Amino acid sequence: MIGALVAAFFSGVTPVVAGRAIRLIGFVRANVIRLSFAVVILGVWAFAFGQGLRGQTLLFVTAGAIGFGIGGLSLLAALPRLGAPLASLVEETVAAPVAAVVAWVWYSDKLTTSQIAFCAVILIGVVIGLLPYVRASLGKGLASRSVAIGIGLALLAAAAQGVSFAATRNGMLIMKAAHTPPDVITVAFQRLLGGFAVAIVVYVVARWVWRRTWGFSAADGSEKAVLSSDGGKLTTRPLFWGTLNSFTGPILAVTGSVWAQQTMNAGQVQSIVAMAPLISVPFAFWLEGHKPPRLWYLGAAVAIVGLVLVDLNS
Repeated sequence: MIGALVAAFFSGVTPVVAGRAIRLIGFVRANVIRLSFAVVILGVWAFAFGQGLRGQTLLFVTAGAIGFGIGGLSLLAALPRLGAPLASLVEETVAAPVAAVVAWVWYSDKLTTSQIAFCAVILIGVVIGLLPYVRASLGKGLASRSVAIGIGLALLAAAAQGVSFAATRNGMLIMKAAHTPPDVITVAFQRLLGGFAVAIVVYVVARWVWRRTWGFSAADGSEKAVLSSDGGKLTTRPLFWGTLNSFTGPILAVTGSVWAQQTMNAGQVQSIVAMAPLISVPFAFWLEGHKPPRLWYLGAAVAIVGLVLVDLNS
């Protein structure tokens, strides 16, 4: 449970930090920077104190390629189209049932009816708490094409994250059955390798194949090059936000989720991590001055009740 809470907290901080990095250097570069730092830092631990490339490496690398590579990049691309609240709401709430269903079908890691119900309470709280932000985002007159593409990208990110969580849990169960307890940080590092490989491929394609001519539809309906940024609007150094994004997301949040999956079903872990959008609200208030609306407090209370019930029935 503690690992899931760590993952939820830092996953909540990540969208706010990632938003700053994306505005400065674009989502493709931001993704490469955050994964680069994480691979180096976790790699040092994995080879010096952990299991290096031993264990269920192929499965973990594949899980990372799906979750970090496809899912992470899709979410980063969805953020400027939908805004962080709506993009995070779609990704986190849909990823939870995806993870639970995949784990059940793939290797029979099944949740009880009560566990499903308590996870649903958390997700309902998340929806309630983020409802004002979703209304505000849609009320800004976002371009319909941009919203449609953003929803599609967020759903893709959710599916990728759910499958990645289930695959990671399966790999850890296989290692335990073989009497080789997995090292949490090593597993996180091996997952990052897959995501980093995908990020590099996407960057190379965007930089040299498309030559900045391929674009995406932003929230205002305008077309922006895939490597574009709005760096002139912020004076903070982009390397700071890119590095901070690396620590909050790929390093701390992911390590926390891997830690939690040692003892919890992938669907349960993702349900708790789904509280991240609620957690990002007070952080955004501290950083950017956005005061939480009343429904956020109600949603947070409901989610906490669900969290307590999940803990009591784990």
